[in-house]
Amino acid sequence: MLGGFLKRFIRPLRLFSSNFVSLVDENSIVRKASWILAAEKVEGDYLEFGVYRGRSIIKAHREMEEVYREHMEESGGRSSEATEEIKRIWSEMRFFAFDSFQGLPKIDGLDALGSDFEEGGWSSNEENFRINLTKSRFPMEKLVVVPGWFEESCTEKIKQENSLKRAAIIHIDCDLYSSTKTVLGFVESLLVDGTVIIFDDWYNFKANPSLGEQKAFSEWSEKLSDWVFVQYQKEGPWRNSFIASYQGN
Repeated sequence: MLGGFLKRFIRPLRLFSSNFVSLVDENSIVRKASWILAAEKVEGDYLEFGVYRGRSIIKAHREMEEVYREHMEESGGRSSEATEEIKRIWSEMRFFAFDSFQGLPKIDGLDALGSDFEEGGWSSNEENFRINLTKSRFPMEKLVVVPGWFEESCTEKIKQENSLKRAAIIHIDCDLYSSTKTVLGFVESLLVDGTVIIFDDWYNFKANPSLGEQKAFSEWSEKLSDWVFVQYQKEGPWRNSFIASYQGN
């Protein structure tokens, strides 16, 4: 597929160019979402599934930090208590990085219908990931790396070990239906009213709703009767996002 080819070409260029240009994008989903999260005081961590070499999580942190700081400085008519609450929420937010660090898993089933995916594709190792974050001055004390295939790392044990209870942003960059299905099952209990879910590869498979991330999300969201997922922002050629709105009692 053309989409996969372009991503293989563009991603390395983005990583290279990030050493020379600002990673802050005024039109990014993360930046826009951060204004909503800060204003509405949505509590939770940032979770990214499929971090590759680290560029997107670095970019996300920089954009979020800038927005939260601006929000705290421009308090307007808010009380000092409200500003302190936003400050606390940001200080407590952690950045979770889930990745096999072995590339894509075995491609089978519906995912095999995509001609651009291959086992081991998008492979990077944890050491290089950490080096890239350190070079970018990412605050490593806020980072939690969870290595392993999603079937092994997306477990209740991981939640308990890391006191992972809420997600403010969930960034899913899994490419495949099978991986996305596993991730969505994992994050279901972490949803809060206002959680932003970003799909990095929403328009893969020629935007076929019966394949890839779209199929996994459709099946998953239909089962959650207490939740409505409101279409939010789009970004670039592939990315889409939703805001989780709780409708239960």
